[in-house]
Amino acid sequence: MKRKLAGFGLAFAAAELAAATLPLPAVWLAAAFVLVGYLLPLCRPALRGRVLRALPPLLGAGAGLAFAALFRAGAVRPILALDGQTVTATATVEPGAAASYESGMLRGTLRLEDIPGHTGAVLVRCDAFPAAGAGERFAAEFALMALPEDAYRLGNYADGIYLEADCLGGYTAQTAKSAPRFWLNELRSALRRRLYRWMPPVYAGLETAMLLGDRAGLEDGVRHAFRQAGAAHLLAVSGLHITLLCGLLPAGLPNRERRRRRPRAAALARMALVVFYMALTGFSVSVVRAGCMLLLAQTGRLLRQPPDTLTSLGAAALLLGLHNAYAPCDVGFQLSFCAVLGVLAAGALAAAERRALQSRLGAAELSVLWQAAFAVLETVQVAALASVATLPVLIAHGMAVSGAAVLTNLLVVWMLRPALLLGAAVLAFSVLPVLAPAMRMAGLLLTLWLRAMLGIVRFCAGLPLAHLALPRRYTLWVLAVLGLLALVFWALRRRCPPLWYLPAAALCTALAVGLGVWAQRGVVTVALVGTAGNPCAVLTQDGQAAVLYRGGAYNAGAVADYLSAHGAPELALLIDLRQQPNDIDLTAAETVTVQALEAGTTLPFGQDITVTLYHQTAGNLAVVEAGGLRAAMLAGSPKWTAPVPVDVFCAGGAAPQCLDAAAVLTNSRRLHWLDPDVYGQIYYGDEPAAVIRPGKSLVFEEASPLAVQ
Repeated sequence: MKRKLAGFGLAFAAAELAAATLPLPAVWLAAAFVLVGYLLPLCRPALRGRVLRALPPLLGAGAGLAFAALFRAGAVRPILALDGQTVTATATVEPGAAASYESGMLRGTLRLEDIPGHTGAVLVRCDAFPAAGAGERFAAEFALMALPEDAYRLGNYADGIYLEADCLGGYTAQTAKSAPRFWLNELRSALRRRLYRWMPPVYAGLETAMLLGDRAGLEDGVRHAFRQAGAAHLLAVSGLHITLLCGLLPAGLPNRERRRRRPRAAALARMALVVFYMALTGFSVSVVRAGCMLLLAQTGRLLRQPPDTLTSLGAAALLLGLHNAYAPCDVGFQLSFCAVLGVLAAGALAAAERRALQSRLGAAELSVLWQAAFAVLETVQVAALASVATLPVLIAHGMAVSGAAVLTNLLVVWMLRPALLLGAAVLAFSVLPVLAPAMRMAGLLLTLWLRAMLGIVRFCAGLPLAHLALPRRYTLWVLAVLGLLALVFWALRRRCPPLWYLPAAALCTALAVGLGVWAQRGVVTVALVGTAGNPCAVLTQDGQAAVLYRGGAYNAGAVADYLSAHGAPELALLIDLRQQPNDIDLTAAETVTVQALEAGTTLPFGQDITVTLYHQTAGNLAVVEAGGLRAAMLAGSPKWTAPVPVDVFCAGGAAPQCLDAAAVLTNSRRLHWLDPDVYGQIYYGDEPAAVIRPGKSLVFEEASPLAVQ
């Protein structure tokens, strides 16, 4: 019975994810095929028993699709009906607001109330509103718009945010609002300040991220190292963190009489700690998932029922999906659930291996040596299968994939519990002045511990295998083939040993890698990276990179992150297109400034690629030619008597008056000069890229056609 609930809950969440990410006709057509494929075998009595076992997941999927449709119609559509309206409303600043790109402004989430013609509050994303702390309220005029269809839209939907707003003015301060979430935000800020007071900033930021879920002070270098080493999950409070902290309370007492008398006190204390920690860290999806599982497990203890992790996982998926039909679209939700499924698979594999060895040895119990060997093997399998389970999610969302993730997790995951305990000790000892010596000692130990942890992470991030460049669509296709192959071996497990899957999968993987490398030879990728409206262009080919640089210092960090996330190619050429160049925080084999070159200078790059540079008083121009196809980028507004024909224009803040562009590639929806009547092909994305196969094709990746209003 308990496994049926797991199947129902997981299928419910999967159906909601499909309904949110796939076209509705495709979803319902697939559902119809599944239903017909389920009903036909019921006509055969020999298969009826097996088919009935799949009834809970089928019912869960149907319920998920129905609930997603009802949620969209009842909760989302009335809010989206406000799109295009200008309203005067009262705004409450939600926790998590950060400095805006406009001086003196903040950006973050606002809760709008008292909207004319609409009942209830509406959460909106606003990029610039008058500086105010969490909980403060003000009345103003807002222009409401639907969220752009970018990579962040479904993540905002998962947080209950369906609109964005522009603050037009009319600011009037209101009485600040008092609510538990604001009290907890103040408590989290106070705890953060205590850590920063007694620890170096780099380690205080690391501890604050791991213990309190506040990553605002995390240094870019630390974030980058953890991401490249495959340990970024340690920086986001998740089920691992909440399990370790709740493990501080004893599960029970050794004396049987005491266990009979006081089991409920320990369970209730654990449940209270779980709820408090969930609230303190802001109810992130990964924390709520783990918290729900632990609360269900403790409820089972109160009812004297044995816990089951898979059932708790399915119940947590069901609860989150009922709260918000878009919750499964959150990246944290997907990573968290996939990681737990990987850990459960590793546990099942270890149990099967243990039984097989006991059967071969003919022993009821394994020796101490075998027990130790199995403990090591199980640890490695947990790290490996958790990494494999989260790999499709990372690739699907364009996140960095590390080949050193398994090694890093084996080396540093065990260090997380002492780091959390020492951090909690520093905060506890800082309450009373008399405990200041103990607090300083705990802070020193924590600093040394985090220094060692960060050193290991940086070492793993520097390994050659840590930098993997995996093309998204091709890699997902390969993973799908390997998954189908696994299903075939599972279906034929009575005829074919399941272990034969390993060499078959290794052969398919090697063939796929070889074909991928061969297909990517000579391919040129021109990607827009950096600030919206004024990005750099990063050219990559066969392990080498060139950068057409413009914009401020932020773009240098964005370029470094992009290169690191795409296999860390060698930066062979850095071209500064700015009219007033200064130092760039990037190291390249060759750095040139357009202003210092003669107009029309041509620079070679890679295999049969040329970059021609022009400069005028009004601006600079770079034209990249590869395989007969041309891409161009401007800095400023240069003018020529006859427009230069190009296939792709890498858009910026100025109109390409000197170019005749067949297509425009942009990372901003709000360029004032974009006119669909003039530029028929406009492609938009967060990090859009033009992929040039010399002499063959030009394809736009991570971009979709943009309809300019």
